[in-house]
Amino acid sequence: MTMLYLRDRWFEDLPVGEFHVFGSHTFSELEIVEFAQTFDPRPQSIDPDEARSNHRQGLIASPWLVTATWMRKMVDYMEVYAQGVNDGRRNGAGVAITDLQWLEPVRPGHTLTYTYEIIDKPDHVIREKWGLIRSRNEAFNQYGNKVMQFEIDILAERCPA
Repeated sequence: MTMLYLRDRWFEDLPVGEFHVFGSHTFSELEIVEFAQTFDPRPQSIDPDEARSNHRQGLIASPWLVTATWMRKMVDYMEVYAQGVNDGRRNGAGVAITDLQWLEPVRPGHTLTYTYEIIDKPDHVIREKWGLIRSRNEAFNQYGNKVMQFEIDILAERCPA
């Protein structure tokens, strides 16, 4: 049986409804604090004592940490699909993110699972070489609650005529 990887396929080969689980990640207190100190210094993400007295009643991850972790999981997952593909195709560049929402706080010890689903292939051709794939990307915590969602348009190379 031959494995068919995402990067082995052209725009025309990618079906609406295709679904992937990029993987899971458990957030630690140290990771939350270090990220916040460097990139998003909010009291609810930096100081556990101060965080207990705010409306969230405890330390929470920066929403940007949750999003950056999606990016890391997606890149790692897609690199596995690209192994052995050396044909010069450059599928996968994101061109637009819409409807980014952080729905619930992520706390130390929470494990998020990141998913991706192709939801549309808009009828747009870009420079005669590229098609657009629209995907829904979501993160669910260990309780099954959706904590993040967004849509992204990604370029995919069209099959040469």
